[in-house]
Amino acid sequence: MTDSKKNQFPDIPEKIELQTLPTKNESVDSVRPLEDSNTEALVDALSSSFKIIQGLMIGLVVLFLASGFFTVEPNEVAVKLRFGKPVGTGEDRILQQGLHWSPPSPIGEVVKIPIGETRSVVATNCWYAVTPEMEITGELPFSSSSFRPGVDGYAITADENIIHVRADAKYLISEPVAFKFDFLDVENLLRNALNNALLYASALTDADDALYRDRVGFKDRVRLRFLSNVRKAKLGIKLQSLDVRTFPPMFVKQAFDEVTQTEQAVSQMRNEAEGDAAQILRRAQGQAQAIINQGISRSNLITSRVIADASVFQQLKPHFEANPDFFRSRLLIESMGRILTQANDTWLLPGVGQGQSQELRLQLNREPTLTRGDNNQDASDN
Repeated sequence: MTDSKKNQFPDIPEKIELQTLPTKNESVDSVRPLEDSNTEALVDALSSSFKIIQGLMIGLVVLFLASGFFTVEPNEVAVKLRFGKPVGTGEDRILQQGLHWSPPSPIGEVVKIPIGETRSVVATNCWYAVTPEMEITGELPFSSSSFRPGVDGYAITADENIIHVRADAKYLISEPVAFKFDFLDVENLLRNALNNALLYASALTDADDALYRDRVGFKDRVRLRFLSNVRKAKLGIKLQSLDVRTFPPMFVKQAFDEVTQTEQAVSQMRNEAEGDAAQILRRAQGQAQAIINQGISRSNLITSRVIADASVFQQLKPHFEANPDFFRSRLLIESMGRILTQANDTWLLPGVGQGQSQELRLQLNREPTLTRGDNNQDASDN
């Protein structure tokens, strides 16, 4: 190479020294420590993540199982369901008051049924057509000139008259499982059973009896029919009370009221007359009993005296039989002695005619002569 060319490339060495590259074994040995540290870090991260996930899963399982605990209050019972069906048989299906556990949803479910709560059902198929506001306040519709068969409900009585009747039944749940699971709408069935009882009782009762004369008997017929319907259908309730109201059609209500007032007046007069008659009869019976008691007392007194006299005569009989004359004289002397001791004044009157004996007169039980002081004392007493 000429000198001119050397001057053009002064920085390029004439000989290039090749760097020595590491061999295969040297390269693997230098990279391995780096891979081991990365792997250990990845393993540690995965292990920590797994433990966290495991803890979360255990916590979720615990929370899931703990959510199955529930409490049954005093006025209710509960029924456990497993895939929509009650668990257990008979009374074992009913859970009473206390803490219980059931598999949570979607496996299990708990249905609570209030048994201490009084429920009510109202039957109005045979009643006036009223608005909800009138139903709440109990207000009746105004009088109309005619009956509205397609609007107002009614019942036909045994004497082929028309009345309006409604009933309000209050009840408790006695068989929770049957009440809750055997029927789709128990309240509707109860309402139909009560309406049936109203129609049945009306068909057996005259209008006057249902409206005024025998409301108690009409109510008893409704109650017995309603209970019979409930037992046949096995609705699982216990009747607490039943209120039955009857009413005549509005356009004849005034006539019914007048008849009722007249019957009430007659009944009141009859009751008063019966009361007076009973009072007079009791007074007469009392007087009659007093007379009877007085007669019995006098009879007993006379009987006792007669018995006493008979006893005395029995004692004196032997003396009379021994000497009758002496006995008579003795009785005469004793009698005169008693008489003379009671005599206040004695008069011996001579005989008027020849051969007549003297007459002895005695004044017995003479009233005492009142002095002036005695008169004043009597006046002050009066």
